[in-house]
Amino acid sequence: MTSPAALERSSRAYTTLEATALHESVPPDRWCVTRSDLKYLGQEVQKGIKGGAIRRPDDGSDDFKVSDTLYGPSIYTVNKQHIMPVTEKFGKVSWALLQHPDGLDCDLFISHAWQEGVFEFLSKVLHSWPANARHAWCCMLANPQNLDIGVLLQSPSSSPFAVALKASTCVLVVPNRHCSIYTRLWCGYEAFRAHEEGRSTKPKNCILREP
Repeated sequence: MTSPAALERSSRAYTTLEATALHESVPPDRWCVTRSDLKYLGQEVQKGIKGGAIRRPDDGSDDFKVSDTLYGPSIYTVNKQHIMPVTEKFGKVSWALLQHPDGLDCDLFISHAWQEGVFEFLSKVLHSWPANARHAWCCMLANPQNLDIGVLLQSPSSSPFAVALKASTCVLVVPNRHCSIYTRLWCGYEAFRAHEEGRSTKPKNCILREP
């Protein structure tokens, strides 16, 4: 189910071929969102939960409580039940390019694990957002979840993750209550790339960690 608000905010519909072409024409490091976009996402998820479009999966993989506004459903659940349906409705373009078809300069790269609750994630990111950052690259929103992402990940060093991290000026590492994000392969690779790019040593190219 796609909420009326999402339809109103994202008026352009694409064919799958157009969505694919858009992701080929807009550089991966520009598949970014703003703080306002993240606040909007949180509002849409809350509406989805209240309206029944976002619910606990039948397989028991996410037993979030409807009344929980502190942690909320996992990113896995939000991706499957909200992000993918919304972007499917508009031709399978990514959530980020659905909001900003021309893309946005990448200031902040967000590294996180999908086990976290979406409200937990949004709260930490919004709280820790660097004052000089305008736009952020976040995999769940940047990558086209309904297209063949595997093609984009065949070479880690040239993947959207690596390209965006290199273009960013800051990396925000977001922990969660379920696991160390460094038990996740891609998060470990992102930490490696951040070190290689000097993000942990240069004053203007820092790694931020939420306590």
